[in-house]
Amino acid sequence: MRKWVDARWFQRLLEIIPGLSVWVVLIFPFALAYPFPMVVAYFILIFNLYWFLKALNIARHLMNGLSHMRYNMRTDWYEKARLISKDPESYLKSIEKEYEEADGSALNKIGKRDLKNEIEEVRNLDGRKDLLKSIDDIVHVAFIAVSTESIDIVEPTVEYIYNSNYPAEKIIVVIAGENRMKKSVENVVSHIEKKYRGKFMDLKHYMHIETAGEVRGKGANLAYAGRHFWEDFKNSGIDPGNVLVTTLDADHIVHKEYFARLTYKYISSPDRDRETYQPIALLFNNIWDAPAPNRVAAIASSFWLLVESMRPYRLRTFASHSQSLKTLLTTDFWSNQTIVEDGHQYFRTYFAYNGNIEMVPLLLPVYQDCVLDENIYRTFKSQYVQRRRWAWGASDFPFVVRNFLKHPEIPLREKAIQTFRQYVSHLSWASSSLLLATAWIPLLFNYGFMNAVIAHNVTSYSGGLALFAWVGVFFSVWTYLRLLPKKPDHYSKFRYIGMVTQWIFIPPVAILLSSIPSIDAQTRLMFGKYLGFVTTHKVRKSKVVIE
Repeated sequence: MRKWVDARWFQRLLEIIPGLSVWVVLIFPFALAYPFPMVVAYFILIFNLYWFLKALNIARHLMNGLSHMRYNMRTDWYEKARLISKDPESYLKSIEKEYEEADGSALNKIGKRDLKNEIEEVRNLDGRKDLLKSIDDIVHVAFIAVSTESIDIVEPTVEYIYNSNYPAEKIIVVIAGENRMKKSVENVVSHIEKKYRGKFMDLKHYMHIETAGEVRGKGANLAYAGRHFWEDFKNSGIDPGNVLVTTLDADHIVHKEYFARLTYKYISSPDRDRETYQPIALLFNNIWDAPAPNRVAAIASSFWLLVESMRPYRLRTFASHSQSLKTLLTTDFWSNQTIVEDGHQYFRTYFAYNGNIEMVPLLLPVYQDCVLDENIYRTFKSQYVQRRRWAWGASDFPFVVRNFLKHPEIPLREKAIQTFRQYVSHLSWASSSLLLATAWIPLLFNYGFMNAVIAHNVTSYSGGLALFAWVGVFFSVWTYLRLLPKKPDHYSKFRYIGMVTQWIFIPPVAILLSSIPSIDAQTRLMFGKYLGFVTTHKVRKSKVVIE
């Protein structure tokens, strides 16, 4: 491979491209509005039509995703995993019978579809049943990254792991703490060990000591804990291929079926070593307590991952995710070179397996906190900083391009698709909301063009499409109300009014707390002003109750 692929100048060139592209797109309507107003006008109309159709498609995936998730939430996945590992032939007959006996009501249509998929998966094991793993051999390890979080935040995370529909004696909990917050972490560890010692297969903790050359953040913390855990675990006699590792933030609460469904998907897949398992991040833990704009931002993030889970070819690792210990040993655990280790792990795994990997959507929730701080100002600031950190995922673009150049065995078409998706997703994130809201404004300054018929049609058609696009918002509201946790007792029924009327904040939230943080991140990357990791402060005013 030519040396220039790893040259610093090539890295900087690739870092400039995402941010430069965003600014070119944003300046485009202003630069061409006077000399080429027709070009801008038709661009606006086509762009609005595209987003109208996209909104309808998103609404379709959102409703389907909700139905699949609710089916998975009410299914006993531990029993399914036990049956398929013990006697796959009998299990196949049982789900075939269940499929035939299921009625065609709206409630059961999704269940029948999921059963049909399960039947096909089990039938595909024909001749390869020896590749099935036994549920008795599977061990789960939950890594919980902790820095400044209080006991009130961390304890429910451990409690819900313990109360999962999976034997706690087959689960290891690892608290990955930051040594620079040693006192805070030690208080949490002391409390957790006192309450849960002896209830799990094991309970461990590691204090991350920063080393030269690593980027401060969750990734470095997890990587440190992962490598030290392996040193302690490798002589246990347990095959790394029988160990499933899940990463959790301190505020992440797993659904009771999470470990059981993860086990089912893992033991029934012959291709398990190249699979990554992604749940749905529902930022609903403290949603009743958060200000309306932050609730809207949290719901948008949750629903986007739900939609992407219905399109696994587009799905990427986000926040909590699971891989086998064998896979993590192949990737040398998580990266300590980025502040967005979650999304970056997808590409590290992708290149470790020469592109031969698969994202498996679990379609089960891992509940998380939405942004809430001590006051309104700090809450909005924290939301902005969090979104800017997420948008730093644009920094993966150089990593993707450089590694594609180093992997000639990956087909060119596959390289082009992966690069395009990574590039366009961040370009769209930064520019779409602003273009929808402001692209028509430059045309107002072209007085000659304003007399043309199309000038009047641009605003009327665009407004009409925007109005119809609110159909997608209606389905989002419907989905949100179906998933909304029970109202805390200290709130009156009038709180429901705000929980519905909050949707009027969609336009400003999309611009101020989504597009602009993304532009900020990509512009910083363009100028080589690298972001550091800023921990999002966690505040809860109500007890988390997940049903």
